[in-house]
Amino acid sequence: MSMTKEKVNLLGLIGMDEATGVVKDTYLEIESSLGKVPNLFKTLAHKSDLLRGTWMRMNAIMKDDLLPRKVKMLVALRVSVLNGAEYCINVHYNGLQNLGYNVESLERLKVGDYSLLTQVEGRILTFVDKTTNNYGELEDSDFEELGMKEEEILELTSVIDLFSGLNRLTEILDIPLD
Repeated sequence: MSMTKEKVNLLGLIGMDEATGVVKDTYLEIESSLGKVPNLFKTLAHKSDLLRGTWMRMNAIMKDDLLPRKVKMLVALRVSVLNGAEYCINVHYNGLQNLGYNVESLERLKVGDYSLLTQVEGRILTFVDKTTNNYGELEDSDFEELGMKEEEILELTSVIDLFSGLNRLTEILDIPLD
């Protein structure tokens, strides 16, 4: 017998109409960038410095840089799938669809089949599979197989780290889907 726990947002959501100071300023930045303020940030608003810090860190890590944003979003989705984080899976799945990824390729990604993605994306996601929950087993050859520069590896591992933490936060606090 399988029991599914009902989502109950433990902290509540702070809406734009309740926001003041740093929270309101951060909300305006988020809304300008994303078109809305997602429930993750409405929950983090209970602690303005965490809201601001998370938003700034996410921007620094997820921007187009050495690794394209779309690759980082693929990584975020795969990390979220491996961690069973429903909120983050939903956010990144929808975001990748908006970037042009089709349902079939995303559904395959969810089960670890990267055959519809580029060779580079597949190589990166294979690394993600090993690092997300088995990072203690990494060997030099895992990094060599990536064929990436040191700075690119740092970007990649920063995405893995960011979403591993956000996955836990959204699941522990039962943040409802947007």
